[in-house]
Amino acid sequence: MNNYEILHPIGRGAYGNVYLYRRLSDNKHVVIKQIPTESITNAECEVTKNEVRVLAMFQHPNIIEYYDNYLDNNTIMIVMEYAPGGNLYDYLRSRGEGNLLPEEDVLNLFCQLIGDFGISKILSSKSKAHTVVGTPCYLSPELCQEKPYNQKSDIWALGCVLYEMLTLKRAFEAETIPALIMKIMRGIFAPIHPRYSAEMRSLVHLLLHMDPAQRPNIHQVISQPLIFPTLFKLHADLGMVRCVSRPLRLSSVGTRTRSSRGSEDSTDREKNEGEKKGVSEETRSVDKEVVKQPAASSCVYCWPPHGTPSRLSTGESEGEVLQVAASNTHHAGVTSAGQVVLWARQHLESKDRKGTKADNQDSPPSHVVPLTPTLVRAPSSATIVQVACGDGFMACVTNRGILLTCGKGSSGSLGHGNTSNVEQLRIVESLLSISVKEVACGSSHVVALSVDHQVFSWGCGDNGRLGIGSRKTQLWPHQIELPQVPDSSQYKVTGIEAGEDCTFLVTTEGVLFASGSNRSNKLCVDETDLAGCETLKQVEDVATFVAVCSKPLANAALAQVAAGKHHSLFVTESGEVFTSGSNAGGQLGHEGAHNPRVPRRVMEPLSRSQVVKVACARDLSLAVTEDGRVFSWGGGEAESEPSPPKEEVTAFEEPRIRTQNTFKNFVRPSLVSLKQSTRGKVLSIAASRELVLLCHKS
Repeated sequence: MNNYEILHPIGRGAYGNVYLYRRLSDNKHVVIKQIPTESITNAECEVTKNEVRVLAMFQHPNIIEYYDNYLDNNTIMIVMEYAPGGNLYDYLRSRGEGNLLPEEDVLNLFCQLIGDFGISKILSSKSKAHTVVGTPCYLSPELCQEKPYNQKSDIWALGCVLYEMLTLKRAFEAETIPALIMKIMRGIFAPIHPRYSAEMRSLVHLLLHMDPAQRPNIHQVISQPLIFPTLFKLHADLGMVRCVSRPLRLSSVGTRTRSSRGSEDSTDREKNEGEKKGVSEETRSVDKEVVKQPAASSCVYCWPPHGTPSRLSTGESEGEVLQVAASNTHHAGVTSAGQVVLWARQHLESKDRKGTKADNQDSPPSHVVPLTPTLVRAPSSATIVQVACGDGFMACVTNRGILLTCGKGSSGSLGHGNTSNVEQLRIVESLLSISVKEVACGSSHVVALSVDHQVFSWGCGDNGRLGIGSRKTQLWPHQIELPQVPDSSQYKVTGIEAGEDCTFLVTTEGVLFASGSNRSNKLCVDETDLAGCETLKQVEDVATFVAVCSKPLANAALAQVAAGKHHSLFVTESGEVFTSGSNAGGQLGHEGAHNPRVPRRVMEPLSRSQVVKVACARDLSLAVTEDGRVFSWGGGEAESEPSPPKEEVTAFEEPRIRTQNTFKNFVRPSLVSLKQSTRGKVLSIAASRELVLLCHKS
């Protein structure tokens, strides 16, 4: 110690203290870590020796330099290089939330010093370690799976640090270790701010690839065009003559002057360009159009009740739309590329709509649906496979079983433990340990189904719609318990449906469970006589899930259900459709003086077809048959209901002219004409109060 002069302590390590010294031989500041041997165990002593061995091996400009080590009065002394700038963690925390770093400062990460190798392992280029150590937030997926790992796990950790510098947040963070591991295993992290270059964001995705074999090695990382100039300041412009680059005309492409170097390559290039130029403009334009606009095999139709279907544009989305969802505020679809398309309404000017009949003739007809598509921003690397819409919010399921929500949180339907609004899709963290298979949204509540047949619900609890025995709002997902099967086993839920104020669960046994408002017996939980003609006991609502018991559905094997505000549609395994609830708009599909609280089969021509999909809105019903035909009924007005005043008519509706047969005209199912798709398959159908969405594959 005679060669060093102590200045002051600068920190405390895991096993000892750290002091700043001045080396007398050259007046250079150094750090000496002092570790008393009496205060550490044999295992801790081995860790210290390992750190010394690892430090002694390294000679690299980005690693804290090791100078010397010796034993002084039963104290291990390790002499190392002094880095006065502090550590990265404290620096990032000092920035404050939202104060993002410039990209140049982020790139300086690759010029910083790395130290503290107490738990490091020395791996050969082909060897793999098997013990798990390290900071949990930076563990790679292979470490979480207890698989052998190599240097590619360090590349993952580098990606985590780079992400943290770009966002000032950790890529993977949770309150518990199991939840953290589940996040890492699924590889979903929030998107990086678009202020950073596409190259920088792409590099993070590359470093955080789930497959270690697809991650670059360190040589490939530093050779990236984004990184290389930061590490190597090469002066490649010495002797350069300043010139002005002028764009070449098309006619002069083949007459460029050859340089003295690479003249043969230039000649060949000119020859090839001349040959390409000989291709006809028509052929090139056709090829360009084919590459730019590949023919999609599916399309989305939209129409208001009793209107004419028209095709919707999918904008700049990739792939074809496979599934659609609708609510009173949202109309969305999911593409084969895992993107979510949201169709927003173009609100038309309505100040002149109160004028004369001649003025109103200039307004768009009811079949014109002005909707514009936009892409919903999802977390990086998230592939969406299903979307559901509520009033003011939406929920999405990824291919990894992760549930994301966004929108208005006033009803607690986002599942984040509060009523705050969320602008971008955000992971429902309490369900990270669950692999979600399907999600359904009511107007203000959500139901989720896992691959293990578990069901969770949350949001507004009015009328007992959550099925958990409480009518209070739930801010977190709550698991639903179903009664046992007579043989003491559990029912397996295979499908879910969320109505405006109710919920249905479809099981493998064909038993249908319901909870929530039973307005007009739309849940079919009223007790009926054996003949299924009269109601013996009316039930207004149920707060826990009970089996559908109204005859004739009590003994039927039910495969599907669709819930509206005042009625519901039930599909048996044989494809028959029954309806129950209010028939004010003809939405039940049958007429007569019978009791509307008793479920009945829909009348012809639907009664002769096998139905595979159903959907319904406030007073509208829709059904899709096995051969791809679409039927619609309802949406009319009961004769006792007054006509709405003209000033309340929206841009999506025409004033309805009341006739004596208004109600009867809408009771019978009518065929919906998809003019441009006479053959094909209906992939998905959804309906809101004013619009119908249909995804058709030709």
